[in-house]
Amino acid sequence: MKNKRKISNSERIKRITKTGIYIALGVALGLLEAYLIPLGLVFPLPGAKIGLANIVTVVVLLTEKTGLAWMVTGGRILIVSLLTGTLFSVSFALSLGGGVASLLIMSLLRKQVPKVFSPIGLSIAGAVAHNMGQLLALHLLLPSAGVLSFLPWLLILALPSGWLTGFLAVKISRSLPGEGGSNHV
Repeated sequence: MKNKRKISNSERIKRITKTGIYIALGVALGLLEAYLIPLGLVFPLPGAKIGLANIVTVVVLLTEKTGLAWMVTGGRILIVSLLTGTLFSVSFALSLGGGVASLLIMSLLRKQVPKVFSPIGLSIAGAVAHNMGQLLALHLLLPSAGVLSFLPWLLILALPSGWLTGFLAVKISRSLPGEGGSNHV
């Protein structure tokens, strides 16, 4: 059996604080997008969003361990749904389905950055997976609603939104202090 290094209280506090900050940033960006940037007015697709909160997910994937990204994404989805009153609604199921699909794909591809994918490519793959995860969740909830007809539009939207999310995540990751550090950016 492998001996685990004992974590000091200061390391534990630092880890909890960092996790809380990441979740709070994701929640703030999620709420900003939900209430102040109604992309649905510009793009005729119900629920269309850029995915600003996913900037935090990509930053965490590039600079921290994958487990923290899962914790941050799950915490963000749960808290935003509580604050918007959508917990256990269709909107919550779509967020959860998209978040899980996106993070699953990005977690698997993360080891290929920068050998095969750039961080922006990783983000685009995550955006595509997010949209596909949302459609799968919606299809499971409403199987006869023809939701798969949205797939081409969502894939087209995933390219610029994934690019923007990745671009901003790279800029942010490069400006962070080296302690969490990454060879990915």
